Formats: sequence, structure tokens, C-alpha cells
Amino acid sequence: MDKSVFYGDDDEESRDSGGDKRSRRGRGKLLLPYDMEVETLSRLPGKSLMKLLCVSKTWSSFIRSQRFVASYYAAKPSRFVAAFTNSVFGKPEHLFILSGEEEEASSSSSSSLVANLDMTIPSVTLPYNGYKYSSVHGFMACNDGTTFIICNPSTRQVVSFHCKAFRTSLGYDPVHDQFKALTLLTSVYDHIHNPSLMMCTHEVIRLGRGGVVVSRSSQVTSPYYLPMTVGRCINGFMYYGASVPVPNEAETPPTPVFVCFDVRNERILSFITTPKEVLVWKRLISQGTNKAGEIIFSPTTLPGRAKPFYVFYFNTDTKSARRVRIHGVADTEEFWSRYGLTGVCCASFSPQHADSIAFL
Repeated sequence: MDKSVFYGDDDEESRDSGGDKRSRRGRGKLLLPYDMEVETLSRLPGKSLMKLLCVSKTWSSFIRSQRFVASYYAAKPSRFVAAFTNSVFGKPEHLFILSGEEEEASSSSSSSLVANLDMTIPSVTLPYNGYKYSSVHGFMACNDGTTFIICNPSTRQVVSFHCKAFRTSLGYDPVHDQFKALTLLTSVYDHIHNPSLMMCTHEVIRLGRGGVVVSRSSQVTSPYYLPMTVGRCINGFMYYGASVPVPNEAETPPTPVFVCFDVRNERILSFITTPKEVLVWKRLISQGTNKAGEIIFSPTTLPGRAKPFYVFYFNTDTKSARRVRIHGVADTEEFWSRYGLTGVCCASFSPQHADSIAFL
């Protein structure tokens, strides 16, 4: 039976609908069914719920309960998240994270969306090499050198820890509700003429409460291969690009593949051969698709001082592309001056980000 929840002073008690538990001080107060409370609070932005944590112990325990966190995550529609730095070489470093409502598939060749600034993280930047922020179960993650950074734009929680290589990605195990980071370490000697000397080691970093590293484990992979990208976690599986040398054929180009890594069991499931003919867009990367299946490409840097920021939607069926302007992404002179943006500013765009009020 669903419980009804009473909100009053800090000494109030939760009561079931039969009224088995009652507080003398709580008599005459408003009592709402649990499902109604969930539906009402799920309509609020995550930032508003964070403010309600200070109302009372009951509010705090209700909002942070695992049941409500899961209900809130399932009820909220996906959003896009944009992130960019104040400068590649600027000091002090700042990372800006914005979000907005997503657009469904459109027949128009050009449209626009609006992004709002969610949070600013000091002393953090995006690497100037194409490896950008990724969205995983409501959290955003990237690495700044050998420091891995995870944040939640809704709760504004930020955690960081040391990683051994820049190819570190965040994964999520939905079965055990656990976040893990996967680091890809390579030992490459003369892998062109002696591919057997090439090794790739996986280090899995398991995260506990508060984003604390609870354990690390390493494993040398087989067969040998060379990771080429960081990973992207989808439904409990990590996918990343790699190349596999052809045994005993040093002159033959390596085979490009996608590696499928099982986050829960911490092992490689398969190597997926990619098409030999590919289309490469210069200075654009893709962090995923929208609900209509359109592949979304975004620039790796801001286009310039106070210039419009565009992302591009590619329809694989019609082989057509359309562009969408994102208003609010450093597209005014006032923004550049206020936050001290200068020179080249790295940028990242993640579609289908789900709001979460969970804490690591």
C-alpha cells in the first residue's frame, strides 16, 4: 500500500493511508497521497528541489530517497547539455555548463533552441583534442589531463579523482545502480612490425557514496588492439573506437572496430567491425542522436567571439542535414566580457541528457 506523507515540523511522522501512525502536533495538517507528492514534485526543476532539502528533515529524506530519485529520473524529459571553457590557455580556468529543451525531428533546414546557464566549475577545462564531456545517467564526465571530473548539473555536485590516462570514460551499471570509470592504458612498442608486443590494459574504477573511489582493478586484454577514442555508455555497455592489427600481416592496415565493454561484468563482449567507407566532418564530433535517430554533430570549439553556435542534425535515411542554432552559448559580447572568455574556447554538446537529482 502506498504511503501518505505528512509535511510539517521536524518531528512529524510518515503515516500510511490507514492512519496507523499519527503525530499529535501533526493533526489537522495537510496529508497527501505519496503518488500525488511524487507527481507534484517531479514537475519541479532539480535546482528547486535542492532548495527544498533545507525545509525540513522530512522533505530532505523524501527527496533524497532512492524511490523518489528513480521516479524523478523516469518522469523528466531528456534535455541537451552544452559545455565550453573560457579559453584553451586562459587563467583562471572555468567550465560553463548549460542545458535546454530538446527539439524533435523537423522538416525545416534551420531552427533554433535556447540554452540556460546551469553551473560554472572553476579550475576545470576541456582538453583540446576532441575528447569532450559525455552524459551518463544524469551525470556529466570528462577528464582534464589525469584528473577525472564528474558533475551533476541538477544538484551541482562535483567530484574528481586521479586517473592514469586521458582515455577514461564514465559508465553506469543499471542492475546494481553503480557508476564505474574505465581507463584504457596502452603499451605500444613497435606495433606496426610486431603487433604481438602491443598491449591494452583496462582499469576499472568503482565509485562509492560521495564519488569516493572504493576499488580499482586492472586486466590485460586479449586479443591486442589499440584504443582510438574514449567510450560512450549506452544501457550498461561502453562503446569506443579502436583498431585491431591483422596478425602476421604488418603491411596490411589495421581493422577499425567498435569495442563493446560490459560495465557490470567488467569485460569485453565483442569487437564490432565498422564500415570501410566513412564520412568524416572536420572540426565536428558527435555525442549521440536525438529520439528521431538523427545523428547530432557539434563543433569542438566556439565559433568565435560573440558568434552564433550551431549544431547539425544528420538524417541517415534521407542523407540530409539541417542546422540548429543554440541561443545562449556565449553568443553575445556581454557574455564574453562578463565571464572573461578569450581566444579559442573548447566546446561540447550532449543530446538526450536526463535530469537526475541523485548524488554520488
